[in-house]
Amino acid sequence: MGKTNIFNKLTSPWIALLLIAFVALAIYSNIYGTPFLFDGILQIEDKGEIRDLNIFLKPRAILSLTPRPVVDLTFALNYKFGKLNTFGYHLVNITIHIINGFLAYFLSLIIFKRLLNSPDQRFGRLNCRKSEVQNPRSQADPKLRTYNIASETSGVVPDAFQSAIDNRQASICLMSLFTALIFVAHPVQTQAVTYTVQRYASMAAMFYFLSILCYLRGRVFQKSVGDREKRPEVGGQREKGSHGIVGENPFSFKPLALYSLCFLFGIVAFLCKESAATLIGAILLVEYMLFDRTWQGWKRKLLWFVPAVAFMAIFILYVYGLFRGEIQFERLLEGISGMLRAPQTTTSRWIYLCTQFNAVAIYIGLLFLPVGQNLDYMYPLKAGFFDGFTPLTFLFLLLIVGVGVWNIIKRPAIAFGIFWFFITLSVESSVFPIKDTLFEHRLYLPMFGFALVISYVVFCLLPIKRLWCVVLSILIVVSLGTATYLRNLVYQDGITLWHDVVTKSPENFRAHYNLGIALQAHGSLEEAIKSYSKALSIRPGYVRAHDNLGVALTQVGRIDDAVRNFSEALRIRPQDPLVHCNLGLALMQKGDFQGAVGHFSEALRIKPAYAKVHSNLGVTLAQQGNLKDAILHFKEAIKIEPYNVKIHSNLGQAFMLQGDFSKAAKYYAEAIRIKPDYEEARQGLNRALNFKGSKNPPYR
Repeated sequence: MGKTNIFNKLTSPWIALLLIAFVALAIYSNIYGTPFLFDGILQIEDKGEIRDLNIFLKPRAILSLTPRPVVDLTFALNYKFGKLNTFGYHLVNITIHIINGFLAYFLSLIIFKRLLNSPDQRFGRLNCRKSEVQNPRSQADPKLRTYNIASETSGVVPDAFQSAIDNRQASICLMSLFTALIFVAHPVQTQAVTYTVQRYASMAAMFYFLSILCYLRGRVFQKSVGDREKRPEVGGQREKGSHGIVGENPFSFKPLALYSLCFLFGIVAFLCKESAATLIGAILLVEYMLFDRTWQGWKRKLLWFVPAVAFMAIFILYVYGLFRGEIQFERLLEGISGMLRAPQTTTSRWIYLCTQFNAVAIYIGLLFLPVGQNLDYMYPLKAGFFDGFTPLTFLFLLLIVGVGVWNIIKRPAIAFGIFWFFITLSVESSVFPIKDTLFEHRLYLPMFGFALVISYVVFCLLPIKRLWCVVLSILIVVSLGTATYLRNLVYQDGITLWHDVVTKSPENFRAHYNLGIALQAHGSLEEAIKSYSKALSIRPGYVRAHDNLGVALTQVGRIDDAVRNFSEALRIRPQDPLVHCNLGLALMQKGDFQGAVGHFSEALRIKPAYAKVHSNLGVTLAQQGNLKDAILHFKEAIKIEPYNVKIHSNLGQAFMLQGDFSKAAKYYAEAIRIKPDYEEARQGLNRALNFKGSKNPPYR
């Protein structure tokens, strides 16, 4: 009786949702203080667009600003309400992850009910004695998938069959819960949750799931109406179902509304991340595996499938600039080919595909045994099909696909999970070259297919009672959750994270470079210099490492060594405005103001809208006594970065030197308004007000 009560509680949707939320909150409870790391610094800390929410309130401006505007809008909202306090960013990420866990649960319920609610789908040992139940196959109508109990059957048989049906439904609920918990607890998901900027992956998955769920609900509704219409009339009248008369129009408002939402969520998913373009393939998989496997039925579906694909293709081309003149019609094929290639990537499609055979095999290994996780694998490109283990990994993947095909009829849940995995991974791991060949966050959406397969294996294939299935599921989830919690500790700051990467990938020059950035930010300049030097020993022509090494050398007073590194960076990339800017700063510190002005001017020639350079040039001109031109450059910098408190403070200082204390007070006050704890501006404001003769400065 106690076991039954426990099972009944676990099969309650509300209890299931509470468990999913509790597990997610528990295992991610240690990430709220995690700083912005790696691309998070570029995409959040240094991205000026997210600091102006008004940009994202103009639809046309959104599409011209970025290909992922929906997620950038959430970053802008985070900044609006919490500036760069990471707590709010992580809270949103965890909330999205919990919602995705809920959606994975509801999707699993529908999928398992469609695939497993038939007598020929067997579970592990059910909690009823064999002596109580006759062979169910002999008493099942394969067309209606219902049980027909003969009138002469003993009274215990209907109860036994009802018990079997109840056990089946309970097992489906438990399997769905286990699927969602694997999805939520797996440590591979940390890169899409803890690593803040990969909200792109989790938000795209959320709308992707919503789109699939709306499609499923619409199709289930249509299927139920269609099945009721096929039933024979009872007493000369049609039966009434829960939706009214059985002859209800299957294309009524409800399914059409659900399909419209499906389409809308699909568009939003694509505006979160381009990999959501696989949604059409996922919907086709759902339709084939769960509803219709007949050729006649699929011929009719062409009427809606072709227009839907065409509209999605047009929308994708619009987002990427076809109708804004960025892709010319006379070079359409070439333009589309370039569009399907990540920026700064010249890798051939064949080489990338051969590399991905190996990358996908690594992904599968991480799903089953998540050890040796790495933020930045920097997995090398293969030279061709016969390079390394590529032929073996190709055969391995082919074997897995074969297992999926072989199980389409006998074990469709396994087939569905395998095909979902490959479809949702297909954009990033196929013939569309991306700069980085392997990243764990790409498994966020494919994880759902893996979780489905594992749940099915535990509850349907293992010859153990349901109680032991639940115990085994708990052990798996606890193990995964513990690994996730420990993995999150690596993300506590940039130093621990990049030490982890360089330990696992000692030849990763980018990891040594980023470790140098973390050490430099922490004030460990000598250690940072060693890390930059190590990066350059692995890749001597790495411009960013030369540049940052020069900055670190400048900070420790080794100006001549810094100038040599900046000069080497400019020899490799003479049109780099950032290097010109940093070389100008080094020369200014050395006292060579004329040389500094020359490099600042060159940086502005290359990149006119460069606020940092305008500000630095303003400082240099002010030190030379040219306050008029300095103020012009400070004002230009503020136009570009209106929320930069340092520039406001510099402009206030320039007006102070010019003797215009009212304007100086105005800009100091604006700096304090943006950043109330900015002590330098507060002191400047008090000085400006004192010179004006004010006895009651407004900021104290």
